[in-house]
Amino acid sequence: MDGASTLEKPAAGRVLMEVFGCQMNIVDSELVLGRFKGLRYAETDRYEDADVVVFNTCSVRGHAEDKVFSRLGALRPWKRERKDRVLAVMGCMAQREARDIRRRMPHVDVVAGTRDFPQLPQLVDRVRQGEGPFVVIDGEARPDIERSPTSRPRPYQAFVTIMRGCNRPCTYCIVPTVRGREISRPVDEVVDEVRELVDEGVVEVCLLGQTVNAYDGQDRGNVTLGTLVRALDEIEGLRRLRFITSHPSDFNDETFAAMAESRSLDRFLHMPIQSGSDRMLKLMRRGYTVDKFRRIVERVRAEIPDMGIGCDWIVGYPGETEEDHQASLRVCEEIGFAQSFVFKYSPRPGTKAAEEFEDDVPLDVKKRRNSELLEVQRRISLASNEARVGESVEVLIETPSRLDESKWSGRNPQHQIVVVEDDRVGPGSIARVQITSVSALTLFGEVVSVS
Repeated sequence: MDGASTLEKPAAGRVLMEVFGCQMNIVDSELVLGRFKGLRYAETDRYEDADVVVFNTCSVRGHAEDKVFSRLGALRPWKRERKDRVLAVMGCMAQREARDIRRRMPHVDVVAGTRDFPQLPQLVDRVRQGEGPFVVIDGEARPDIERSPTSRPRPYQAFVTIMRGCNRPCTYCIVPTVRGREISRPVDEVVDEVRELVDEGVVEVCLLGQTVNAYDGQDRGNVTLGTLVRALDEIEGLRRLRFITSHPSDFNDETFAAMAESRSLDRFLHMPIQSGSDRMLKLMRRGYTVDKFRRIVERVRAEIPDMGIGCDWIVGYPGETEEDHQASLRVCEEIGFAQSFVFKYSPRPGTKAAEEFEDDVPLDVKKRRNSELLEVQRRISLASNEARVGESVEVLIETPSRLDESKWSGRNPQHQIVVVEDDRVGPGSIARVQITSVSALTLFGEVVSVS
């Protein structure tokens, strides 16, 4: 052989996984990749090297689905090049649009819904053996499947799904339709998984659920998210614990108490409000008022003063007036969120909002309202960050800085980005950092010590 040797082809082939959407899809992709590796597939990030391409899809916004259809169309030549190549779609879009995917993209070999994705690798193998195509979207809900430690992109961090599905009736949301009813994992099962992850070197775990604070461990009335937080807090070596996403109506005294007492829980709570107008919240069927949301924030800050609160907003929901929007701006200013993620409303077929309400807010108005909310948040974040100059904070180092690869980027317990330049740190390091300067989105500092 010459000096430019080629990589040995794995026994089964190479699989490329592309993920769209939320953290739930990220962890589901890890679980599926683990199963592919159990069948002797290797992972690749190059389409030309892939024998199998899997798209894990999202249905929360129309743009995400349009992007997947575009990608699928672009892969027609890739599929024609070799008959043994397999194209698969999983996730929320697969669940919602299964028949349409096969109609519009007949070169797709496997469509697996949100409750059927664990069998996707076996279905791919059957296609490669001459069977198929397969469309499976009717499986029973499962809280989780066995995971492989080799499928995590970062060895020191892990997402852990503690529940699936959602029982909330929000009018704009397709998640209950595509993910099904809530089902939680037992406490002992989650604790065992996190303990194994910590034994493998994980120092930070993020618990996932569509409404994660509705967790009941399959023991309604006796188990809460607080029960699980207390149990995980006892695991030696777990340095950081966090959870997303919370619904304001699903908190309880036990969870608040466990959050306040936990040694490992990050000081960041992601709790969407969606609108600062009670009229809009009622139309959205969110199940709370602005005043109730405000009282939750006040309680959190009274019991956990250093807790940062992140928020989601929807602008341009059907019927939203300028007065409703101004109410959102006032509430954003008043509460002073640590972060705000703002989304322009997009109708999703199959939701109450799409079926019963006209999408009557023009796109240019949605864009303006989006920008105005983000500007309020930018000013709040900048002022809050400037007050942190001189502070000493603990930072979990994650990756090279996106803007300057000679520096490192990580996050403090409030989940803020912190950038440092120091040869002593690297991915997975935990450093004590003194903040020296800031922007609205980032803290910059000098490493004091490394543990």
